[in-house]
Amino acid sequence: MVKQRRMNELPDELVLKILSMIPPFKESVATRLISNQHEDPYKLVPDVTFEDNNEESLVTFMSFVYGSLLSDDDQTLQRLHLKLVRNYSASKINFWVQAAVNRSVRKLRFDLSRKTLKLPGCLSSCTTLKSLILHEVSIKVVPLGFSLPSLKSLHVFSVYFSRTESISSILRGCPVLEYLVLHETCYYYPEDVCLSLLKSLHLLSAWSLPCTSLTRLLQSCPVLEYLVVSQTERDYSIPIMFSVIPPESCLLSIKSLHLSSVQFLGDEYVAKLLKRCLALEDLAISRTRYYDKVRLYNISVPTLKRLTINNTREKHTNNDYKENHGFWINAPALKTLNIKDTVSNFLMLEFMPEVTKANIEVTCDQSEKFIGSLTSVQHLSLCSRTSETPYRSGSVFPYLEHVELCTCSAGWANLLASILSDSPRLHSLTLKSNHSVPYNDTMNFWNEPAVVPECLLMHLEIFEWRQYEDTVQQGKVAEYILANATCLKMATFSTRYRDKDHGMLMEIKKLNRVSEACQLVFE
Repeated sequence: MVKQRRMNELPDELVLKILSMIPPFKESVATRLISNQHEDPYKLVPDVTFEDNNEESLVTFMSFVYGSLLSDDDQTLQRLHLKLVRNYSASKINFWVQAAVNRSVRKLRFDLSRKTLKLPGCLSSCTTLKSLILHEVSIKVVPLGFSLPSLKSLHVFSVYFSRTESISSILRGCPVLEYLVLHETCYYYPEDVCLSLLKSLHLLSAWSLPCTSLTRLLQSCPVLEYLVVSQTERDYSIPIMFSVIPPESCLLSIKSLHLSSVQFLGDEYVAKLLKRCLALEDLAISRTRYYDKVRLYNISVPTLKRLTINNTREKHTNNDYKENHGFWINAPALKTLNIKDTVSNFLMLEFMPEVTKANIEVTCDQSEKFIGSLTSVQHLSLCSRTSETPYRSGSVFPYLEHVELCTCSAGWANLLASILSDSPRLHSLTLKSNHSVPYNDTMNFWNEPAVVPECLLMHLEIFEWRQYEDTVQQGKVAEYILANATCLKMATFSTRYRDKDHGMLMEIKKLNRVSEACQLVFE
């Protein structure tokens, strides 16, 4: 019986000739690899990137191919990234991918600068590939029977399909897919494709033709839990994503929904979409563009636990000041609330007794129900640029322990006095200035509480003041807290001055501290 000889047992001259024939080997690269074979035995690397306009990348990539041919090491290749700007034949790309498949590749990425990719047939037999990224690729034909039997994650960025193909041609062969991202890609979705295990779907500047394709796509995902839909300004020339609201049967399993600058035809379309998400627990709405027809977001979701709103779009017409536009929120099971709204003139919160953490930055006047509806809040970060106290007099926050208050409004000091009086268990207090202060800081704004609040006498241990400027009002507030917080352990003042002997810092040091354990810190 004739014993087979491994390639690394052949004479160097013969190995050099063989390697020089492998695309895109250069003789200089092959020679360099041959010399390294004796100096430092080659070890396969777990992550390989090939950029064909980078000499070092070429050497690394060819080392991978060389190692795959010579080594009997069974080390798994974690990732292969082909970033190509030149034209290569389908056989060359297939050869490189086959080398990765032989090494049980787990992740594969193609960046082809919009050039055509013929999907390598060897992938259909690869049972180790879990993640595939296609970026700036043109696909004219999907081979008959093409499949990715073990693929769980698929990212499709700026991929062009011919008229006879679509992303569905690939998805048909992904029986265990769980995570799908479509970015700047048009998709047509027929009824015969089923993604029975898909849990997460991201449609980022993606569009469908016809508009019913979105409904078909959602219908094919019976266990979908996470849906992200995002549009940009340049997307507004394409068909509106939710011109047809999918039926309730398509949305039953969705627990998390993120909508970023998504166009709707009117208020009722938003309300209808949310009403049909019967299991929704996490909702994020971002409005950074004006071009939609929604005036009032009616968020009435009894199952909702987390809500994030970012409404920072630019104002467009004077109608913004004439008509109510904003958010009406009715979510009795909500636990976490995050709102940044610099545009709305209307914001209403219904009773939400389960909220324990709230981050709120708003510019419009709020009703007395606004903060008062958060009766169980424990962590509160508040920036309210109105001078009014956003809750009813006599309200108590028995569980509130941590407060961050922005000092950007004219009435911030009185709001602080109210919060101190109405939060008996307050443990830590942070004052900060996230915005320029558009008012004259006068003594008239600080109404010292008639009775020292219970939280100062029994609970407050941490006090921090960021962007402290030592104005008259700030000095009076700091003096009051230090003089009455009997349990205070640390008081931190962040200023723009680094000199410890600066007059401002010396004035703070002179303030009376009723707590002997209080440590004064300057940053």
